[in-house]
Amino acid sequence: MAFKLNIQCGPCGYEDITKNAKKWCTNCEEGFCGECEKSHKSMKVSRGHKMISVDDYRQIEDITVNMNCEIHSKKLDLYCKKHDIAICVVCVPSAHKTCSSSDIISIDEASKNAKQSTALSDLEGTISKTLDDVKYCTIDRETALKNVDKEEKRIRKKIADTRLSLTKYLDELERKLLLDLKSKHENCKLTYIKHLDQMKEIEKKLENMREQTFKMKRFASDLQVFLGTRQLNKTLNEEIGSLKADIKDHKNNRIQVEIHDVLGSLMKEVKQFGEIKVFETKAGVMFKDAKIDQAQIQIQGSKQHVGKVNLQMKQKFDINESEAPISAGIILSNETVIIADYFGSGKLAQYKNKGKHVRDFRVTDKPYDLAAVDTNRFAVTYPGACYLEIRNTNNDSDYMKICCSMNSLGVSYQDQKLYLVVYHTSIEVMDLNGQKLKTIVTDISPGVFNITTTRDRIYYTDFNNDTVHCCSMTGQNIWVFENKSISAPKSISVDNNQNVFVVGHNSNNLLLIQNDGKDSKVLLTDRDGIDKPRAVYYNKEKKIVCLGYKAGIIAIYQVE
Repeated sequence: MAFKLNIQCGPCGYEDITKNAKKWCTNCEEGFCGECEKSHKSMKVSRGHKMISVDDYRQIEDITVNMNCEIHSKKLDLYCKKHDIAICVVCVPSAHKTCSSSDIISIDEASKNAKQSTALSDLEGTISKTLDDVKYCTIDRETALKNVDKEEKRIRKKIADTRLSLTKYLDELERKLLLDLKSKHENCKLTYIKHLDQMKEIEKKLENMREQTFKMKRFASDLQVFLGTRQLNKTLNEEIGSLKADIKDHKNNRIQVEIHDVLGSLMKEVKQFGEIKVFETKAGVMFKDAKIDQAQIQIQGSKQHVGKVNLQMKQKFDINESEAPISAGIILSNETVIIADYFGSGKLAQYKNKGKHVRDFRVTDKPYDLAAVDTNRFAVTYPGACYLEIRNTNNDSDYMKICCSMNSLGVSYQDQKLYLVVYHTSIEVMDLNGQKLKTIVTDISPGVFNITTTRDRIYYTDFNNDTVHCCSMTGQNIWVFENKSISAPKSISVDNNQNVFVVGHNSNNLLLIQNDGKDSKVLLTDRDGIDKPRAVYYNKEKKIVCLGYKAGIIAIYQVE
């Protein structure tokens, strides 16, 4: 328990005498020693004051009750029954001059038997009921927390069971197919073996005939050779005829396999094992009929207002050989930073914590924009080429080229798909194998360079028209943001609440736009040192912002 200082006697203290108080006057709000208490009671003006022990005062010491008028700083010594409010003498002519004399009574008269009043009883009842409701809500939230853990385990088990069932089913299909292969293979072999046996038997007969011809030529008489030649020739013709008939019936068998169409297209068509969905349902606990005066209980939704968002600088570091603001920069979940320096050195580089340079990736063209694919992989565009790449931060030589349209600028990754801004043409969607899936927006402005996406929305900036756009996945406009606070918007990123980070290249600032496009907040300006920014990226897992701060400098901020 914290040690509390002794309460000093007020009148003695006025005389510069230090003396502990024994009683406390609730009217004067100061302590009195034994002698001063007697003097206090002896005076007519303070004879009726309420005196309590210091120990009793300790019980209410931390309870703050304002005894003075908030407007005039005078003592609250009157009460207006008409307005149900405590007032001071100055309040009467200024705000209660129309109130009758019967409405204005002394505060002492109004506070008589306050401990037995219905107002106090109602307050206690309201507090008790509200406390019960809060406890019910706490229990409900604890139950919901346990249930969501159970659901997570159940879903994990379902995924594992589905994977096991699929494996067993594929194993059984494989077993049947291999048995069929074995049977057909054996039949083909038996046919060929039968043919080989026939050929060997004929070969044996022909060898025998050749041997007879040789012996007959050496040792037999002319008559025997004459007759034997005709007999062997007849036999040979019969064998040749039989051989021709057999060879005519010979056929070559080739074994091939045709994988079922569904299995063959499984890896192409099925891009994810499943989808985790969160369904919002109304909480089971409601507040009961508690009358709460001068108070509101508001349950906040998941969408955070931009006015509450602030940035805390974590670090800044230099970019090697960069003489212009980078065109793109992303920070992965392992806090690896990747930068594309299209307007400067033309490098694609990797940095670790505190700005440690890891590598410059080997590139054949100047990289423009970046999109994180997973923990170790990212997509990078090259406007001057007809391809983009999926690179790996762990291995410079591990990358995949994907054919795309010339002048492909901004790129975003969402749900196994790449979204590309094709200059002055459209926004194209393709899978990670480079297959074009659809075109969402056509005839976009020449000022559209950068893009970002969520599961159900597309966001892009129009550099020329100073606007930020939000549309659906089918290209339907949801909102357009246009404000004097931002000029020449470039890179764009979105947080977990679909609030939008965007940098203004000419306005030298970082802006956060509300998810409905109606409100915004300037987070950083040129007073913070920003100069001609082109790149911003928000990591949703770490809740950190990677900003192309100025030429040759990257800044990392924690979002609070």
